[in-house]
Amino acid sequence: MKSITKTFLLLFFGIVFISKSFYAQENSNGAFGAPVIKFSSIAGQNATLVGGRFGWVIDSNFVLGGGIYSLVNDVKTNNVDPVSGQDVLLGFNCGGVELEYIFFPGNYIHASVDMFFAGAGTTYGVSNKNVPHTSYYSQNLLLWEPQVNIEFNIVDWFHIDTGVSYRICAKPGTLEFSNDGGISLQNLSGLSVLCTFKFGKF
Repeated sequence: MKSITKTFLLLFFGIVFISKSFYAQENSNGAFGAPVIKFSSIAGQNATLVGGRFGWVIDSNFVLGGGIYSLVNDVKTNNVDPVSGQDVLLGFNCGGVELEYIFFPGNYIHASVDMFFAGAGTTYGVSNKNVPHTSYYSQNLLLWEPQVNIEFNIVDWFHIDTGVSYRICAKPGTLEFSNDGGISLQNLSGLSVLCTFKFGKF
């Protein structure tokens, strides 16, 4: 896992510095807010994560910001609650820092690379909490997610990104993770296809 992280970081910063040496342009600063939707898979089931991000754009290329995302559909574990008889469902949330580099931002269609570093958490529960049920606990995780985007400058204050990312999860301090209800670190990690709607001046 550590070697994968180092590889992505080296690739990210290598692309940034190499591309900077190939062209120059008028640079400006700005900011944006953006709702984001990600379509992924967790434990072999369809997973939709919805959230938002914000960013401060520096010299038209570098973006420093943050984001927060939550799983919004039901993902079943392999457990059934012994008290209520309901399926035990997974909850998943993450939030942290996002670093992005935008290539040729003046072009109507251009590309960017992004790295998301976050804390994450899993929760377990049942859909109907109005009946007697078992109390479940949560677990804290670390997450990093490299991403590649194609961006469309619709108007000055509105851009749309479509991209692909890969979510990598790990347990803080160790790579061990209790396999609760068939949900493991490998189940939580995976590919996402996403769409970002950026509103702002940059």
